[in-house]
Amino acid sequence: MLSTGIIAVLASLLYFYASAIIWQKIQSPTQTDIRPKIIKIIFVAVLLHAYSLSDTLWLHSSIFFHIGNGLSMVAVLASAILLVTHLNKPTETLGIFIYPLAALSTLIPLAMTSPIQLPIELGSHVLISVAAYSIMGIATAQAILYGVQERNFKAKRLTKLMKALPPLQVMESTLLQLVKIGFIFLTFALISGAFFVENLFEQHLIHKTFFAILAWLVYGLFLFGQAKYGWRGQTAARYTIWAYFLLILSYLGTTIVLQYVVA
Repeated sequence: MLSTGIIAVLASLLYFYASAIIWQKIQSPTQTDIRPKIIKIIFVAVLLHAYSLSDTLWLHSSIFFHIGNGLSMVAVLASAILLVTHLNKPTETLGIFIYPLAALSTLIPLAMTSPIQLPIELGSHVLISVAAYSIMGIATAQAILYGVQERNFKAKRLTKLMKALPPLQVMESTLLQLVKIGFIFLTFALISGAFFVENLFEQHLIHKTFFAILAWLVYGLFLFGQAKYGWRGQTAARYTIWAYFLLILSYLGTTIVLQYVVA
């Protein structure tokens, strides 16, 4: 049976191979449709990536977490979600922003040592939170890209890369899909986190909780406005970006308090 390291390397090579195909497509838009080929390559890459990652995450009913497998988890989730969008949307060129990073992230856990051992309950909450933040991070990157694409389209300043991106309607629907998925994960992260809170002030979680809930409300407001009033375009991009900024503050603020105020 292949070792975890070899499987991770194989996944990395497949990600790089897919990235090379996408880059060639961007340079030569008249090429044949690459989506079926990309779907097959990335499907195998994600499976191998997930397998190699699981080998560093779970052991003896505990979760072993460090920055390496955290980044790897973000990348495999991003790749899997983008793969799903490939099935019914021409989004394969978006892989040029994700698959090279995924290729590198598969190898990072192999070089990391001294992971934090967490009980399965707390570890599950951490993984759900990482999933929520990573999906919303992908949505934010999508919102920025979508905003730039729309402005360039209106100004008629379309570079080769902008021309290779999916149509604005596809970019917008992908953004909305990402926010909906991320909102579900964020909701579960907040609910599961409540079981581990005994005293917000003594555990120094008031900053994290406040900004996380505020971000959840902004995401919820955007989804309501989109469903009720059809919010789209730059409005959708701004709500997504500002909500993620609040999410970043929820962790950054807590880190600053713990390191500089409490210490």
